[in-house]
Amino acid sequence: MLKRLIISLLFLCFISLIRAQPTLDTIRDCLKQKPQVFAKLDGRNSFIGNSRAKIFGLKLGISYGKRVHFGLGYNQLYPPESAFDKKIYFADSWGELYPVTAHLHMYYISAYAEYTFYQTKHWELSMPLQIGAGKSYYNYLFLGKTMRTDEAFNFIYEPAVSIQYKFVKWFGLGADVGYRFMLTNDRRLNKSFTSPTYAFKFLIYYGEILKSLLPENKLVKKM
Repeated sequence: MLKRLIISLLFLCFISLIRAQPTLDTIRDCLKQKPQVFAKLDGRNSFIGNSRAKIFGLKLGISYGKRVHFGLGYNQLYPPESAFDKKIYFADSWGELYPVTAHLHMYYISAYAEYTFYQTKHWELSMPLQIGAGKSYYNYLFLGKTMRTDEAFNFIYEPAVSIQYKFVKWFGLGADVGYRFMLTNDRRLNKSFTSPTYAFKFLIYYGEILKSLLPENKLVKKM
């Protein structure tokens, strides 16, 4: 039910975006401004099969006019999803089999771009996009050592829509709705990792906090 709701919301968002496509002139104006460095942490909920899974992300890049963002990101499945645990069997010196539990891990490096197509004092609507590549594999302990098996290469494509509401100068609320397309040579993972994504956020505007605390600082004024 939650999957269907997210897909419906994402469809409605993209229909509305068709009417509000960014103009090249607007983007050119933003790119003429002095770039600023940005960094942010995020967490996105998604599904692996019928189980919920969380993707942790770190992004670093530059922004132009606070509306156009480019950067790189690191993303990983955290914590490992127990629904994908599997048993690996080893034989001892007497020929008896004993099982070891292997846990699924997944990470990818991504190129990141985002355009804010609507911006007011309180509201902000944007279109983030990630395209990346990484690996998935299983880890297990054997004789006190961490071993890896079933390693696969993955390609990730993640479009999304993001909304933010700044209810006071320093704080706000946000929500992201998107979809993760994943291609890999592991058929089981290929099917299961392609999934809607969503996130609800409490936002802290550190730049605004610093401007309030250090109003005369030249570096802070440029943020």
